[in-house]
Amino acid sequence: MKKALFLGTLLFCSSAFAGSIRVYNNDSKAHKIELKCNGSSKTITVRRSSTATYTFHSTAKECKITGGSVDFPTKTLKDGGKWKFKNGKATKN
Repeated sequence: MKKALFLGTLLFCSSAFAGSIRVYNNDSKAHKIELKCNGSSKTITVRRSSTATYTFHSTAKECKITGGSVDFPTKTLKDGGKWKFKNGKATKN
């Protein structure tokens, strides 16, 4: 019982520190964002014509943008950021 409670608490705490962004994709095509987070690579696929929240890392609050199909005005993504994609460009929302 104690082990199950400990594992449940651990899962809850680890998800509470996840970095995520909210994206409003106004383009009719999907986009990819390539990131480097705490030394590991991550690719996010943003669905076409949709609004969604995407988690980019389990513990990082900020990741470096290393590539992808959309142009960002910044070199890093920060937890809690809200972005709008239109014509292959990202703007803060």
